[in-house]
Amino acid sequence: MKMSVFYEHIAEAAVQTGKSVSEICKLAASYGISGVEMEDKRLLNEREEILEVLSDAGLEISCIYGFFDFSHDDKIERGYQFVDLAKELGVKKIMPIPGFIQDDEREPEVYQKCLAKMIDAMNLICAYAKEKDVIIVLEDFDDKIAHFSNAEGLKYFMDHVSGLYCTFDTGNFLYSEEDSLEVLPMFLDKIKHVHCKDRSFTKVEGEECKATIAGRDMYSAPVGSGLIKMKEIIEIVKESGYDDYFAIEHFGSLDQLGFMKESAEWLKQF
Repeated sequence: MKMSVFYEHIAEAAVQTGKSVSEICKLAASYGISGVEMEDKRLLNEREEILEVLSDAGLEISCIYGFFDFSHDDKIERGYQFVDLAKELGVKKIMPIPGFIQDDEREPEVYQKCLAKMIDAMNLICAYAKEKDVIIVLEDFDDKIAHFSNAEGLKYFMDHVSGLYCTFDTGNFLYSEEDSLEVLPMFLDKIKHVHCKDRSFTKVEGEECKATIAGRDMYSAPVGSGLIKMKEIIEIVKESGYDDYFAIEHFGSLDQLGFMKESAEWLKQF
C-alpha cells in the first residue's frame, strides 16, 4: 500500500502555514507519503518548479487528473496530449473528467447526445492510452452535472468505455446520498486507484461546505475521523488484490498540513 496526497493540498498548506512548498513536500514525505495527485493545468504551467520540488522530497506523481468538455465537442487531441504527458513523465495513471451536462440540457435527446459524445471520446482516449501503457480511470464526481456522480452513472461509463477503470472515491458517493461501502462491490473488479476522502456533517466555522443532493452540508475530515466507513472499505479493496496508491483528499480543510499528517498516521495501520 502506498499513500499520496493532492498537490493542491500541499500548495494550500504552504499558504496556511507560511512554509515553502518544498518544506511541505518534505514534511509529507516524512509522514510516509510517496506520491502526489496532480492537475494537468498546474503541471503544465509550473512543470519545472513542481518536478524539482517533488524530486527533492522523493515524491512521484501518482496520478494526473484534468477537466475536459467532450460533451460539447472538446477536441480529442487534448485527450491524446494528456496521455502523452503521462507517458513522458512516467506516470502510470491519468483521470480525464470527460465533461458535464448542464441543467438546461436535461431534455432527453440533448442529454443523450452529450453523453454519447463523452463515451465516444473516452473510448478513443482509452484505446490510445492502451498503446502507450497508460491506465485511464474515472471517479464518482460529486456534482449533479456529472453523469458519473452516482453509482449508476459511473457504472454506465465502466460498461460503455472499453479499457476504462475506476478511481473509487470513498467520500463522493455521499454527495448522491449513497453508501460507499454498499456500492463498492459494483466496482471492485475495476478499481485501479483510490481517493480516501472522509466527510462529516459537523459544521466547521469558516470552512466552505458542500451540500448533498438532499441538502445536507458536508465538511472535510481527516481520513478515518469522519462518517465514511473507511476501515471496512480499505480492507475490502486491499483483500481484492489492490495494493497501489490510496490518495489522501480533504479539499476545503482549514488545516491542510494537520489533516495530511493525521490522515497518513491513520492509514499506516494498513
